[in-house]
Amino acid sequence: MKDEVSGPKPTKPPKGKPGVGAVGTFSQFLANLFTARLYKPMQGWYARLYTALGLGLIAAGAVWQANEAALDYGVAWRLGAPGLLLAALAWGIFRIVHYPPFAEFLIATEAEMNKVSWTTKESLYRSTMVVLSTVLVLAVYLFVIDWFWLFLLRMVGVLQFSGGGSFGSTS
Repeated sequence: MKDEVSGPKPTKPPKGKPGVGAVGTFSQFLANLFTARLYKPMQGWYARLYTALGLGLIAAGAVWQANEAALDYGVAWRLGAPGLLLAALAWGIFRIVHYPPFAEFLIATEAEMNKVSWTTKESLYRSTMVVLSTVLVLAVYLFVIDWFWLFLLRMVGVLQFSGGGSFGSTS
C-alpha cells in the first residue's frame, strides 16, 4: 500500500514537429529547392531513379509542347525557352527525389518492394494459361447457351424477327 498521493500524470508531447504546418513545410521545400545537398544518397536508389525517369518523361512532354508552341518565333526563342524549361524541370526533379519527406517515402517503398516474394516466370506463364483457357471455355459456353436460347425462342415464336430490320422489328 502506497502512502503517496497520486498526482496528475504527465502528458505526452504532441506528435510531429512543433511549428511545422503548411508554411513550415513550404519553407522547408523552398530551402531544399535551392540547395545541392543529397539526402541519404545510397538508400532507395532504384525507387528514386525510376521516379525521376517517370517525371523526366512528363517533363520531356512539357518541353516538346513548349518547343512546338515557339515555332513561330525566332531561333533563339525557339531553342532558348524550351532549354531553360528543360533545365528548370531537370533541377526540380532532381530536388524532388532528394526532398527529405518524399525521399523517405521512396526509401520505404523500395524496402517494402524488396520484401515481396515475386512469382517465377514459369509460374506466371502457367497461371496466365489457366486464366486465358478459362476465359475461352466460358466464352464458348456462353455462346452455346445464348445460341440455344435464341433457337428455342425463335421456334416457340417469342422472337419473330428475321434480322433484316433493326433489332426487335417484325419486318
